Amino acid sequence: MTTALLIIKAIWDFLCKVFLWVLSNKRWSLIIVLVIYSVFQTWQANSLASDLNSTDAKCTTKVNQVQADFDKYKADQKTAIETAKTTVATQQQKWAEKLLKVEQNANQKIQDAAAAARSAELVNHGLSEQINRANERLSTASREAIADYAKTCNSVLKNLAVRGGEIAKAADGHEIDTERLEESWDVVASGVKPSK
Repeated sequence: MTTALLIIKAIWDFLCKVFLWVLSNKRWSLIIVLVIYSVFQTWQANSLASDLNSTDAKCTTKVNQVQADFDKYKADQKTAIETAKTTVATQQQKWAEKLLKVEQNANQKIQDAAAAARSAELVNHGLSEQINRANERLSTASREAIADYAKTCNSVLKNLAVRGGEIAKAADGHEIDTERLEESWDVVASGVKPSK
């Protein structure tokens, strides 16, 4: 404890002597204080400048990183937009090709049906004329002629049966075409539409 008191007394004596020296040498005291203050200010300014430069470098690095991320994001968005446009254009082209094919098939079937209807109308008209003439001659015909007429009628009925089968086959084809048109309509109804 005594050593601590001796140290405190020595510090107190030193401070008192410094204080007395300051009072007796005011000009030099002021100069020393100003020099100490200017050294402290210089040190503090250099420390703050160093901190500012370090912070500026970190800020510049972060800004550059954010800019690079933003540029990458923009490039990714541009690529995604181009891919989407290409996909949409391809899908629209496929859709248009399917619709064109369906339309061409439908037009061909309509033309075939119209031709078949004209042909059937001509055949029916010819048969009607022949039946009218045969009915007029039937009352005056001989037995042999009636037998030939019956054979001819059987042959005509046989041909009608064959033609009926062909018509049934064509009807089945039309049913298949109808199903195709319905499937194509499902493609249209799915929402993928070409741009105008």
